[in-house]
Amino acid sequence: MSRPAMPTLKRSLEIDAPPGEVWRVLTTPELVQEWAAAYLDGISIRTSFVAGEPVTWERPDGAARSYGTVAACEPGRLLRFDYAAESGGGFSDIFEISTFEDKTRLEMSTGPLAEADFEALKGPTEQAIEEIKSLAEESAQIHRLR
Repeated sequence: MSRPAMPTLKRSLEIDAPPGEVWRVLTTPELVQEWAAAYLDGISIRTSFVAGEPVTWERPDGAARSYGTVAACEPGRLLRFDYAAESGGGFSDIFEISTFEDKTRLEMSTGPLAEADFEALKGPTEQAIEEIKSLAEESAQIHRLR
C-alpha cells in the first residue's frame, strides 16, 4: 500500500514594488523577523544568503527551531531553503520573484508537508506573504520607487 502524496503549500500575489524591494524584504534579517513573526513571534534567521551555506531559524530564547541549507540564491529572482526532517525526508521553502508589466509577483511554496503541518501553516503563510507585500510596498513608496 503506497503512502498518500504529501501536499505542498503554495501562495502567490502581486506586489506593487520593484523586484529588488521584494528581495530586500526576503533577505534583510530585520525585515525577515517582521514577516516571519506570522509563524512565531520573535523568530529570527541566521544565514549568509549564499547557496550552499547553512540557514538556522532561532526561537526568541536563542534555541534553534530548524536547520537547513540555502539551496539556491539568485538575487531578485529565487531563494530556496532545504531542510532535512529528523524522521527522514525533508521539505523546502521556495520564494520566486517574477515581473510582468509593472507588477512584481511573489510565489511562495513550502513542502512537501505532512497533512497536519500543511493545515497548521495555511494561516501563518497567508499572514507572512501579506506582510512581505506590505513591507515591500511601504519601502517602495518611501524610496519613491513606485
